[in-house]
Amino acid sequence: MHTPFSASFGRHAPVVDHLLFYKIINDPDGIRLRIWESATDLDQSPSPYLYILNLRVASIAEAKKRLKAHLALNGGTLVTGQTLPFKGKVRLMPHATWDGTQGDD
Repeated sequence: MHTPFSASFGRHAPVVDHLLFYKIINDPDGIRLRIWESATDLDQSPSPYLYILNLRVASIAEAKKRLKAHLALNGGTLVTGQTLPFKGKVRLMPHATWDGTQGDD
């Protein structure tokens, strides 16, 4: 049985924006995709990043495909057909994959 959300938690987005940063780099060794999320004061992280992914891919098209997949899994939304520049940031929906039931076993 699932317990309902409390009135003070779960129904309201936190004030802190979660941003995912990315960079597609065309260097002499090939195409690299770098994706990272910066830590906030609330994350209590010892480093300035929650994570950094460094991927070597075969093409710019593959880099954009992997970036879009990562965004979809992590609460980033794009408009259909939206083109992505080689460097940017996307606002993420906090707790995008959490449905409020984990831990209520």
